[in-house]
Amino acid sequence: MNLLSIKEFLSKKFVSDSILSITTHVFVGVSGLIINSLIGIYFNAEGLGIFSQGLSIYFLLSLLANCGIMISAQKHASQHSTEKDKLDLIFSNSIISTFLVSLGISISFYSLFYYHPYILKSDEVLQFVMLISLAVPFFSLNKTMNNFMVGLRKMNVYAGIRIFRWIFVLVNIILVSIHEKSLLMIPYIFIVTEFILTIFLLLKCRPFFGRVNYSWIKIHISFGLKNILAGFMGEFVSRMPILIIGYISGNVAAGYFAYVLTFARSILMIPGAIQKSFNPVFTVLWYKNQLDDIKEKIVKVFLVCIKSLVPVFCLLYIFFMAYSYLFMPVEYLENHYLLGVLLIGMSTVYLFGPFSTLLVMTGNLYANLLRAFIFAFNNILLIFLLIDDYGNIGVAFAISSSMIINLFLLDFLYRKKLNIHLIRITILGWRNG
Repeated sequence: MNLLSIKEFLSKKFVSDSILSITTHVFVGVSGLIINSLIGIYFNAEGLGIFSQGLSIYFLLSLLANCGIMISAQKHASQHSTEKDKLDLIFSNSIISTFLVSLGISISFYSLFYYHPYILKSDEVLQFVMLISLAVPFFSLNKTMNNFMVGLRKMNVYAGIRIFRWIFVLVNIILVSIHEKSLLMIPYIFIVTEFILTIFLLLKCRPFFGRVNYSWIKIHISFGLKNILAGFMGEFVSRMPILIIGYISGNVAAGYFAYVLTFARSILMIPGAIQKSFNPVFTVLWYKNQLDDIKEKIVKVFLVCIKSLVPVFCLLYIFFMAYSYLFMPVEYLENHYLLGVLLIGMSTVYLFGPFSTLLVMTGNLYANLLRAFIFAFNNILLIFLLIDDYGNIGVAFAISSSMIINLFLLDFLYRKKLNIHLIRITILGWRNG
């Protein structure tokens, strides 16, 4: 490939967006790794367990508080990207919808934790959650506004927001750690971060301020309610293992598993980033009924993923071993076998993750809800079946098994609802490529 062809390749909007998104995801992953390492060192494994459980509940509450409106904002912005008047209605009423729902959810759950503290087994986790939940309304609004920008393919804004968030959080956690402040200072960092981002995004999105339209509020909330359960179950599956381990095995076991899971999930930054760029492209082609073009693009993306799978996974494992040996207490390194088991399941998401939201983008929300429910049920059931006898390794096997099952379920639903034979066209494309 000569220099001219490389420049032509990089000039393509999808490619440049994907590179920017991947770079951002990598940065976020590295920031998360450093944060977990700092907390694991300065606050030990128990502190990391408290932080991980508190952060898991925070992300779950934020997802509920957003009520899926961020997906509605992205989907409708992509669909009507050339209609300025409609974009104004989509943006303004997505913000109003998010504000109303997030405020109600936040007040409800704060009251629940306040009046029924026994819901959480650990007092330390309860205190952490009570504080960080104050950031939930701001975080929910920010997700809606940032996803609206993704729908318009303004990936530079999306990337900038994520980079600022984690730089600000990381720098302040470093200060909290080295000055030996309380772990409960960390929730305040998240509150300030999200408030600053809310102000910035509102200013950035001023050109899209429009009038209140109850029809669009209804559209956003209706779309969100149909999608929220599926989205919540996906996040629930992602966060629940830490909470279950913390409840059954204690904060220390949760801390060790959270540390390894940080590395395992980092591999998913690549398909997650590609998905952000792929969704708007897919949505436009779908509503133009260009199914052949969709299949062609799926194959191209899959070929990139499968060719990079082995080197990326090997480098990650080597990095985990080296990093843990050099910077962490020996107990963290001794959990390396958990990473090997987790990567078995993560490989399916790495390969097919860029195409995991096609049901949502095409409005097949009930089918996606069914998939998410089965995925969540399998995951939680397997965890409870294996954790007592096998501990953290049992949880790792449960997570990997449920991911593999989810792939075949996704393929079945795509064949029935979209006439897209995901596994077949990717495997055939791989052989021919």
